[in-house]
Amino acid sequence: MSEQMRAAVLHAPGKLVVEQVAVPEIGPDDVLLRVSACGVCGSDIPRVLTTGTYHFPTIPGHEFGGRVVKTGKNVEPSLVGRRAAVIPLIPCRKCSMCEVGAFALCEAYDFLGSRSDGGFAEYVRVPAQNLVFVPDEVDDDSTAFLEPISVALHVIENCGVSYGDTVAVYGLGAIGVFVAQWAKVFGAKAVYAVDLDPKKIEVANQLGLYGVNSAETDAEAFLKAQGGVDRVFEASGAPAVFNQALRVLRPSGVLGLVGRPTKPLEIQGDAYEKLLRGQLTIKGTWSFEFKRFPKHAWETSLEALRTGKIQTAPIISHRLPLEKTLDAVKLMAEHSEPFYKILINPALDRA
Repeated sequence: MSEQMRAAVLHAPGKLVVEQVAVPEIGPDDVLLRVSACGVCGSDIPRVLTTGTYHFPTIPGHEFGGRVVKTGKNVEPSLVGRRAAVIPLIPCRKCSMCEVGAFALCEAYDFLGSRSDGGFAEYVRVPAQNLVFVPDEVDDDSTAFLEPISVALHVIENCGVSYGDTVAVYGLGAIGVFVAQWAKVFGAKAVYAVDLDPKKIEVANQLGLYGVNSAETDAEAFLKAQGGVDRVFEASGAPAVFNQALRVLRPSGVLGLVGRPTKPLEIQGDAYEKLLRGQLTIKGTWSFEFKRFPKHAWETSLEALRTGKIQTAPIISHRLPLEKTLDAVKLMAEHSEPFYKILINPALDRA
């Protein structure tokens, strides 16, 4: 009989069951990783509750890290015991996008947590080349943040934030708050962090950002009173914010789209006029950089995390066992209680 583990297994939309399953078998180029923490992403809400994964059963969860406990025959055995974050994207390396190093746009990729089993489990099979080893200064919980931090870095680089820019970020979920922190790292002279949630505004101010509570303040009027902004990032997914974001941009400004709206977007007449007359640019950003040349984006993210330039601890609101994974997703979907970032810690099931 094969060795068993506990995992949150998705059998159909809305049917996520924590059960005993076989510990994954690894291939010659893989490692077996014992998961220390896995973040619940906003994209896990539809994946678990409505749209499902690409096949069933699947173990979701793509923001995770842990410790190597076993290596394949082609992998250096000394990696056993090392802690690592995991890059969930597995590009095909054959398509036209991969040939030019645009791995985020791969036409035939695999992805841990949606197309293959992910981190809502005690153990995961991971290709060794997808590991990013972390130093002692980075704690176990922080390994689960390296994916959204790297997504946010890709957003900032794609939209060209420069020293001295003025930046606004609408929506302070995990991606939004990391985009705002990266803007500060890149030298923005002012970073306005806009949200309706007073707790998130409190955290933003704690991180050295300028929190704007849009439940109490007319954010558009406030930003226009500052002379507008050079870069604005829409990370809320709220259709109304899309038009507001265009209206607060300075001429030649850039709107970076990060949030995924659940309702149709309509460009209002005045926002469209601003887009034309201001010669504005709208840029979409997908996933994160995977290529290692001229620099490894995940290593850049790790260094920012190690040195404290990017902070994660203030946004962790819940640490839950595997048994509570479905509850965590429903909490986020229904906003049944205040939350920020929720981590699933399999070790809590064993405590």
